[in-house]
Amino acid sequence: MPTSKPKRNSSSKPKSTIKKTNSNQTKTSVEKTSYEEELVWSGESSNQTKAQKEFNDALRKHKETLDRSKEIEPLFQLVNETYLNVVLPELNKQKQLERERFELMCSILLEEKLSFGKMQREFLRRYLLDICNDNLTEDPEFYNPFRDQLETKFEKMERIRYKNQMESRIKQTFGVDIDLDDFNRTQFDSEEERESHEEKYRDFREKYEEYRAEYFRKSQSGSKDKRKSKAQMEKEKKQLEAERLLGTDINTLFKNLAKLIHPDKEQDPILREKKAKLMTKLSGARDNLNIAEILEIKLQVDELIPNQQTNVSFHDSSIKRFVGIIKSKIRELEDSIRQRFFSHPLMADFPSSKITKESLDVYLKRVKLDNQMVTKAYQKEVDELTKDPKYIKEMIRELQSLGVQF
Repeated sequence: MPTSKPKRNSSSKPKSTIKKTNSNQTKTSVEKTSYEEELVWSGESSNQTKAQKEFNDALRKHKETLDRSKEIEPLFQLVNETYLNVVLPELNKQKQLERERFELMCSILLEEKLSFGKMQREFLRRYLLDICNDNLTEDPEFYNPFRDQLETKFEKMERIRYKNQMESRIKQTFGVDIDLDDFNRTQFDSEEERESHEEKYRDFREKYEEYRAEYFRKSQSGSKDKRKSKAQMEKEKKQLEAERLLGTDINTLFKNLAKLIHPDKEQDPILREKKAKLMTKLSGARDNLNIAEILEIKLQVDELIPNQQTNVSFHDSSIKRFVGIIKSKIRELEDSIRQRFFSHPLMADFPSSKITKESLDVYLKRVKLDNQMVTKAYQKEVDELTKDPKYIKEMIRELQSLGVQF
């Protein structure tokens, strides 16, 4: 949006016009307030209607949100660099140390390097079996042999029975034979092996996606079949009418602006190029019913040709529709900012909805320290278990004190 400051008219009557006043108008006391930036509606603030004031506030908030989305980008880059250069290396260390720790603990238990009480032994076995099951799909070659040793005969029979039941249901539903252990595999020795695996189960995946789509369609159809209340029908009717009127309002403003900036009518080559760019933006905004963008273009048009400013009149009902669509655009922008920022794996625990450079620096510093502490804790346990297997009993006591149960 342009940075020039439109002045307010000192007329005693409120004006329902979208108008940017000329710079040579007399300044009023209102101009000294904090909102003298991009106000679109002319007239003293005290003389503006409630709808006009809401419109000004909404358009200003839209600009602030656009600026905010631009400010977020360097902060997002900072998060990503921290993740790639600091956190990810620490996570890889932790993963390797966790595997060493797991292998040492299994060795102590399975090779009976220590004597355990019955409850201690069972606790440790179940704890290690849970770790094993959690990591099986990620690295089956490493964890499968440990699972076979840690499972009881009954647990193994139950696992196989459940697997066979699932495979049988898949066969009945989709007519496809499938090995779930092989289907869930994620590690492959080569790209060719991965492609072969995908091809092997392509038929099942396609049938499963069709099944899901059909299930979703039926569930949606069932909800639509429910009889709508009179209030719901009235609400939908009003919404459709509001959308129709909004389209009419936008078309009116579009036509007024298009007359002023149509490049074919411009003789000056520099102005013609500027008008052509604005016309392209205006057409796109009209197609998307983006009133906020159209009004930003209007301000640019008024700056480009200040002696031929548009003066489009609307009733308060039209202005309210503009406010509604601008607010929806603001929500979309805010949602896109949150989604982009908080979908990053490093930002899951960010404590504030207000993202600033200062709060982010504090958070990232804590994340770095936390990950370094976790790595040190794993390293300590690996070192202690290597030096003295009896340390495992201290680990069991600590896990039980933390409330770990099976």
